[in-house]
Amino acid sequence: MKVIEKDFVVGGAKLGTYNAYEDVEPELLRFRPGQRVLPAPFFYETGDSFTLIARHEPGTKFYPNGGFEVRDNGGGTRHYDLDQIIVHPASCKHQPTLDLMTRREEREAAAAERAVLRGDKVKVKVEGARRGRPAIDSAVKAAREAEKVLRTQRSGGKRGRPSSGEPKTQTVKVTSGKRGRPALSTTQIAAATAAKAATRSRSGGRRGRPKSSR
Repeated sequence: MKVIEKDFVVGGAKLGTYNAYEDVEPELLRFRPGQRVLPAPFFYETGDSFTLIARHEPGTKFYPNGGFEVRDNGGGTRHYDLDQIIVHPASCKHQPTLDLMTRREEREAAAAERAVLRGDKVKVKVEGARRGRPAIDSAVKAAREAEKVLRTQRSGGKRGRPSSGEPKTQTVKVTSGKRGRPALSTTQIAAATAAKAATRSRSGGRRGRPKSSR
C-alpha cells in the first residue's frame, strides 16, 4: 500500500491535487460502521482520530461515484472518496502500514519533494542554528550596563524628565463668586429706561418698521 497524489479535476479543469490510497491490502478494506478509519490526507498525522459512519456504493444519492461518511474527533462529519479511506492499521494490527506511518525521515523527504514540485519554499534545517535574536557581545553588554549605572546616578534613581528648579508662577483669578452677567448700576438702568421710553414715543407704541409715506 502507498499514499499517492491524484489530480482534482472539475469540468475538465485541474483545480489541485488530493491524497488517495493505492495497492491497498484486503485486510485494510474490511469496513464496519463505528470502526476507526484513517483518511489518506491524515495518513502521517498521529493526533487525529476518525470513525466510520457509513460507506456508500456508487450510484447512491449524493454519492454518484461512491464514498465514505466519517466523523472526526471534534464531532464533525467529513466526506471522502472510495480510494481515500482504509481501516486504521492499529485496529487490525497491520504492522507494515504502522511501520510506514512511523518512517519520519521518508515522510519529510517526500513532503519536501512535493513542495519542490509545487514551487513552495522549503525550510532547510541547519545544525546548531538557534531561533531568536543573537546574543550580545560581552564588551557591548558591559558598555550598556555602565551607561545605565551612569544614568541612574545622574537622575538619583528617578524616572522621567528632571525638574527645572525654577518656581512655578500661578495665576490667581479673582471673581465675585457669582456666575452669569454682572448686575447693571442704577445709572445704567435709568439710561436704558429713558432710551426705551424715547423709542416708544417715536413709534407710538407700535413694533416693527414704520410704513413708507410713498
